[in-house]
Amino acid sequence: MKKLSLAALLALPLFVGCSGGFPMPADGLLFSSVRAPGWYPGVTNEVGGAKTGHSEAVGFVGLIAVGDASVEKAAEENGIKKIHSISHKWTKILGGLYWKFETDITGE
Repeated sequence: MKKLSLAALLALPLFVGCSGGFPMPADGLLFSSVRAPGWYPGVTNEVGGAKTGHSEAVGFVGLIAVGDASVEKAAEENGIKKIHSISHKWTKILGGLYWKFETDITGE
């Protein structure tokens, strides 16, 4: 019984890791490239904006992930103080052998 409990405890991060973060609207096993709207406090959802911002993060083989795909990074690097719209794009190849998460914003 102790071995079963220990095995379940050790396996828990495998299942919990898949339940958090951004919900991907659609997912394909071999290839996914999906864009969806984002949400952030204070976003006006107005169409357009004088400035655009972009940030991204990438991962390889499910072992390495680098980058900053945050809204703050996209706004900071492009001098955006008031965000009008946010969208996210997920790209995944071969079940996560390579993946990219992108954030695009518009604002002023």
